[in-house]
Amino acid sequence: MSTPMQNWMPRKNLLQRACRIGVPMLLYGAASIASAQWAWRDEHGRTVYSDQPPPANIRAADLLQQPSSPAQPPESTDATAQPSPNSAPAQPPPNSTASAAPRAPTTAEREQEFRKRMKEHADAEKKVADGQAQAAQKADDCQRARGYIKSLEDGVRLMRTNPDGSRELLDEAQRAAEAQRTREIIETRCN
Repeated sequence: MSTPMQNWMPRKNLLQRACRIGVPMLLYGAASIASAQWAWRDEHGRTVYSDQPPPANIRAADLLQQPSSPAQPPESTDATAQPSPNSAPAQPPPNSTASAAPRAPTTAEREQEFRKRMKEHADAEKKVADGQAQAAQKADDCQRARGYIKSLEDGVRLMRTNPDGSRELLDEAQRAAEAQRTREIIETRCN
């Protein structure tokens, strides 16, 4: 027989899991709703927040925030509607290229910029790694050339393989020519 406390434990775990999933989803939904808000400074300098676009008498420079897809103000269908005498005359829509406030980049644009920076960073790292590998290879080649010139100068018997696969000992003239060629390589590549 189970006690009421034992029956309650699985429900507690279920409730905890629901909270772990549900609370972030609610916060994400609230953040997306809040991002669809308008903000502007009115004629008294106060900041006004609304889910509706500002009145027509608000200048584009006074707009502080607007949704990424701005809502259009409702058009008056009444042809007899006249502007009130104490309201400001309607201003033409601002030139979107000249006076529009710079808009915040979208998530896709930020992601694209991030990927571009990451690619540039990876390319720079690859370039540095390639340069280091080339420098290491050059140092190794120079060390081998110096070892080879030392062998040539010390008079160690050296053999070379001919194109037909046979081996022959280097005579003094061949040794001198090989030593001169190796010195030139060291002078041009190792200094």
